[in-house]
Amino acid sequence: MQKTVILIAIIIILMNAAGCDKGIEPLPEKVVTPGVMGFSGKVTFTGTWPSGVMRTHIVVFKDQIKTSDDFFPPNLSFVIDSIPYRSSEFSYNSVDNNFISVFKLAPGNYNYIVVAQSKTPLLSLDRKDWFIVGVYYKGTDLTVPGVLTLNDGIMTTGVNIRVDFNNPPPQPPGGQ
Repeated sequence: MQKTVILIAIIIILMNAAGCDKGIEPLPEKVVTPGVMGFSGKVTFTGTWPSGVMRTHIVVFKDQIKTSDDFFPPNLSFVIDSIPYRSSEFSYNSVDNNFISVFKLAPGNYNYIVVAQSKTPLLSLDRKDWFIVGVYYKGTDLTVPGVLTLNDGIMTTGVNIRVDFNNPPPQPPGGQ
């Protein structure tokens, strides 16, 4: 009988020692809202805005633009509302600022997030009508576009883009 009590006491002590590394401190919470997913951030503009710009949007692509045909759905995955002309900053989130309701974000990786401008009066999906003025970079390497990973039920923050009109990024194929 005494051996059984000692064995049970040892098992309880081992279970407590293995399962409690921070006392009664609760685990950190993840803010997960089923069905709500997206990203948010800020676009900062420096330099002189070009004249004649009719629209400026944040555009999300599944993959980088390697040909002019890549500037079209399904690679073109999402568009943020038009950014007002001559803005110095624009804060956004993809839930509130969805420009075209037909574009829906899905969980996964998005490999090319840009700020693009057009001088056409009507919305165009032709690559030649758009000029890339800013690219989302994750970290300090300004030669490789950042990858945006979206998970179901999580809002990804800090997707910030700097636009320097005096030093635009390299243009993908198919532009002017």
